[in-house]
Amino acid sequence: MGPIFLITTTLLVILGFRPVSGDMFSASADLANTFRLEQKVVNVLGELVAQTEAKLSIIRHYLEDYQSVVEEKAASEEEFIERVAGNPIHAYRLMKRLYFDWQTVEKEIKADNWRNALRQLERVRMGAKFPKEEDFFGAAQALVRLQDTYELNMTQLARGNLWGRQTRAELTAQDCLFMGKHAFNAGAYARAVEWFEESYILAGLENNKTIRQDQVMDFIQHAINMHDDTLQQTKQRKPMAVLSHTNSFELPLRERPAVVQRNEIIRSRKYNLGKHISDQDDASNFNALCRGERLLNDKLLAELKCWYDTRHQFYFLLMPIKIEQHSFEPAIYTFHDVLSDEEIETIKELAKPLLARSMVQGKLGVGHEVSNVRTSKTAWLPEGLHPLLNRLSRRIGLITGLKTDPIRDEAELLQVANYGIGGHYSPHHDYLMKDKADFELEKMPPRELAMGDRIATYMFYAKKKYMHHRELQAGDRIATFMFYLNDVERGGSTAFPRAGVAVKPVKAGAAFWYNLKRSGKPDPLTLHGACPVLLGHKWVSNKWIRETAQTFNRRCLLDANQ
Repeated sequence: MGPIFLITTTLLVILGFRPVSGDMFSASADLANTFRLEQKVVNVLGELVAQTEAKLSIIRHYLEDYQSVVEEKAASEEEFIERVAGNPIHAYRLMKRLYFDWQTVEKEIKADNWRNALRQLERVRMGAKFPKEEDFFGAAQALVRLQDTYELNMTQLARGNLWGRQTRAELTAQDCLFMGKHAFNAGAYARAVEWFEESYILAGLENNKTIRQDQVMDFIQHAINMHDDTLQQTKQRKPMAVLSHTNSFELPLRERPAVVQRNEIIRSRKYNLGKHISDQDDASNFNALCRGERLLNDKLLAELKCWYDTRHQFYFLLMPIKIEQHSFEPAIYTFHDVLSDEEIETIKELAKPLLARSMVQGKLGVGHEVSNVRTSKTAWLPEGLHPLLNRLSRRIGLITGLKTDPIRDEAELLQVANYGIGGHYSPHHDYLMKDKADFELEKMPPRELAMGDRIATYMFYAKKKYMHHRELQAGDRIATFMFYLNDVERGGSTAFPRAGVAVKPVKAGAAFWYNLKRSGKPDPLTLHGACPVLLGHKWVSNKWIRETAQTFNRRCLLDANQ
């Protein structure tokens, strides 16, 4: 017996059909009644067919969306997965499919007793970690951040062009509308208008398949009104000179026939460098450096150099260190080829099972918390986890001339960070104590000290409002040594907005700078951040070197300016 027979039999029983004796064709009355009955059956079956086709249409749309991804050509499955996982649009569409679209598919399947399919899907889902709401919105936020930081052409981005790299990943009109809503809710009204405008154009090209143009127009007008009202209120509070550095359009959008890009504004923008610039200048410089714009003048650039150096160590006699200088004040360097491929893979494998969402210092310097200013995952590697870690500490010491043994509190444990699509770290300073109030530097009570193990020595202060006594004894982070564990296809540089330079991640290299001056004072020019990863992935590994142990390795000066 087939499924149609079972469905029909069930429906006939429900509708009150009873088998009759004798032939039905001999009486028109009987035929009429049977026809009426069939009409009811056909109506029910027609509704069932319509519901089933609607469900199949939803599933086909899901499969077609996925199929557009797997058509990416690659030499191997691993290369294909890396390419897809490293694409921000694919990442967003993946989050959308498994969070947003999947809810619709699952609802439709459950409503139609497709028990076999449900059992199979539940087996697939069993033990798997599905994206949650924050994952979906996080992927959307990453796209908005990338477009804003890199001044990506909206039309090219929607069609899969990522800063000159054309991919098969594309956004729909509905996707652009959602991005516009996200930007609008964040108060970026000019950006919201751009997204809505692109959504309107795509809706026309799609023949209103994912969203209707008249619906998008309502969003455009509302965003324009909000932008112009906010701009007017801002002008009443601030002079135009201040407004010239904002990230929004400077003219009311009501006066423009259409939304336009801000190329002229970008070209005419003046960048300020130094420790006394505003937060807005820091943000503007940071984004410019991430885009690859040059902020230093030709004279300063001409004085920078690269050279080989043995660091007065026999260890480097046959293979000197390759040093590239990026800045004089503060002094920022890259040491090239200081790791082997095998060492890089070992560091990654050690870190992967320990990765957890990165945190930043909480409000008022109390504790640590998850924040959108830092989107990555990090792991701390205990020194005894693998012999390589001790070798790396010694190697860093030979390169920098500083003491780096974490067992003796000369430096911190090696930290490994992994940045995904749109992964970034907003501009910040690495020193922990120099800019803190006295109450933030209180020692942890003796009763609490017994609760920490070796890793807690470095992590406990992140969970309590007190500084661990070993933290205070070790002193502040005098220097930062950052290994780059891979090349990043697009984006991911380490940008110093007050120094006006950006260090591009180069596999096996390491960036190095001092966070403190020789006088022991903090150096505000070391403000730095991790540019968003536009395409690909980013792995880095940090060794923060502590102050107290360097008394005779980096002698202090009395001049507070040095």
